[in-house]
Amino acid sequence: MAVNPKPPKHLTQGAILRWRRVSGLVLAEAVYEPGQQIHRDVHPHAQFVLVLKGSLTEQDGGAGVTHGPSTLLFRRADEPISYRVDGSGARCLIVDMDESWVGRARQQAPLLTRSVAFRRGLLLHLAQRLYGEFRQRDEVSRLAVESLALGVLAEASRREAAARPAVPLWLLVAMALIEERFREPLSLAAVAKSVGVHPVHLARTFRRVHQTTVAAYVRQLRVDFARGLLGGPAGLSDIACAAGFCDQSHFSRCFKQHTGLTPAEYRRSLG
Repeated sequence: MAVNPKPPKHLTQGAILRWRRVSGLVLAEAVYEPGQQIHRDVHPHAQFVLVLKGSLTEQDGGAGVTHGPSTLLFRRADEPISYRVDGSGARCLIVDMDESWVGRARQQAPLLTRSVAFRRGLLLHLAQRLYGEFRQRDEVSRLAVESLALGVLAEASRREAAARPAVPLWLLVAMALIEERFREPLSLAAVAKSVGVHPVHLARTFRRVHQTTVAAYVRQLRVDFARGLLGGPAGLSDIACAAGFCDQSHFSRCFKQHTGLTPAEYRRSLG
C-alpha cells in the first residue's frame, strides 16, 4: 500500500502516531497532551472520532460535556468546536470522510446532519472493529476498513433517525424550498406562507427538529455553497454575491464564524 509522507492539513491538532488513506477516507490514530487546549477544531470534511483512552471535554462557554473512552463522536464538516484534554491525556482514532465518499453513501440513505456523541451498543462494536482493521494493514484490510466505515455511518444514521422527532410533511416541503432558494433573500414569513403555517410555528418546529434556526441553516447552506466556489478562480466578491450574501464583508464574517477561517485562508488551505 502506498503511504503519503505527510497527512492532510487540518486533520487534527494532536500528534499522529500512524495514519492511512483508504478510498475517500483518511484514518489516523492521534494522541493529545494532558491539559491540551484544542482551539476551534475545524475540519473541511465530516469526521468520526473514537475516544480510545482518556477523555475530552467540549468547551462551549458553559458546563462542558466530557467524552470518555468508548465514545464515538460525529462532527459535521466546518463546525468549530473547542476541547480540553483531561487527566493523563487522550488517544483517539480519527476517520475523516471526504465529500465524494459521503456523497456516494448519501445516495443510498439519509445520513447524519448534526454533530452527536454515541456510546455503547453495536455502533461502538463496529467502531472498535474499524480501529482493529486500521492497524492490520494486510492485503484485505483496505476492503474491511471501507466496509466497516460504511457500517459505522449507517448505524449512526439509523440511531440518530430513531431518536429524532417526527417530521411533519409541511416541514419537509419547507426544507426543500429553503434548500432550493437559499441564495435568494427568502423571508421566514414567505416560507411559512408557502407551506400554510404561521411563521412562529415554523420557527419553533424547525428548531425543535433540526436543532438550529432557519436563519442559521440558510447561512450554513450559503457557506457550504461558497466553499465549493473557493476551489475555483472566482473573486471573493463574486462568490459572496453568488452565495446570497449582501456583500463581501458579510460573507467573510459568516464564513469565519462557521469554519474558523477567512475565505482567503480557506482558499490557501486548498492549495
